[in-house]
Amino acid sequence: MLKRIILIVSVSLIFTNFSNAQGYGKSNNPAYQAYYDSIKTMDYNHTFPILGKKAYKRGYDVPYPWGISAVFFTQKQEINIKRTSIGFNGGDKVDLSNYINFGPTIATTNAYTVRPDLWILPFLNVYAIMGGGTTQTEVTLLNPISIETTQRFDASSFGVGATLAGAIGPVWIAWDNNYNFADVDVVVEPIPAFNSSLRVGHTFMDPIKPTRTLSVWVGTFYQSIQNDTEGSIAIQDVFPNFGDGSKIADLREWADGLPLAQRVVANQIINKLEDISNGIDPGEATIDYKLDKEVAAPFNLIFGAQYQFNKNWIVRTELGVFGKRSQFMLNLNYRFQGF
Repeated sequence: MLKRIILIVSVSLIFTNFSNAQGYGKSNNPAYQAYYDSIKTMDYNHTFPILGKKAYKRGYDVPYPWGISAVFFTQKQEINIKRTSIGFNGGDKVDLSNYINFGPTIATTNAYTVRPDLWILPFLNVYAIMGGGTTQTEVTLLNPISIETTQRFDASSFGVGATLAGAIGPVWIAWDNNYNFADVDVVVEPIPAFNSSLRVGHTFMDPIKPTRTLSVWVGTFYQSIQNDTEGSIAIQDVFPNFGDGSKIADLREWADGLPLAQRVVANQIINKLEDISNGIDPGEATIDYKLDKEVAAPFNLIFGAQYQFNKNWIVRTELGVFGKRSQFMLNLNYRFQGF
């Protein structure tokens, strides 16, 4: 059961994504007047972004519409398991939430993704997310027996998102939302996560080469994972080497104090665990489960910076802190005008 809990928590969190740091920009600084005058007179004949020509005519510096990014992302956060229902070999599930106690569950993720994107409008960017990665989850079971375990999994990810961007004077604002789905072979359905972030920042332009810029920002990040997950797993996969008879005795004592329905299911599972501890093959016995879970702290703060070498090449980084989540992102972005 612990292994299944670890897997479900891990893949729910393995991938998240961050928005482009900025959209269109405009400056009233006299040092950049010649550059913005040249923008107003340029003949923009590309399809995207829609209204791009009008934005240039009004003196807005619009990013090249098409882009592709290589992204490395790492995250560590705490998960709460709110409710646990268990069944045996396809039988009815019983609620054991009041009888199983978990300590802190910590999920650490490393993800490598590719993100193609397009500015459809000067203020609206849409993108897709594709990639893979690894996750390590540390679970502590406090009751009915004390077990600490760490598991590692590989997963793939896919998702879609959109960013709204705009500016108020010298400050730009970007609001990003995306849905990501983590897919692992042993999980029947990909597990979704919703991510939302709001960033407020400022861009410093190079007075000699205005297309070379440095942007800095601060913001907040929110994440929500699917609350409930159901399935079944072979008991041999959960506890391949359960241990000695002392743990069985502790489990028997715990089960004796359960209500009748919970006691029946618990003893069915304990019987198979005893077989495993005695070196007897448990056969095809399965544990059925339903878990309700949530991130311990859905919000945290983010701080980031972006360096634009020119209109084609951009590198950005971001750090998330506070709350019960920490994260780091590194992104290399290439942009082009397309057709």
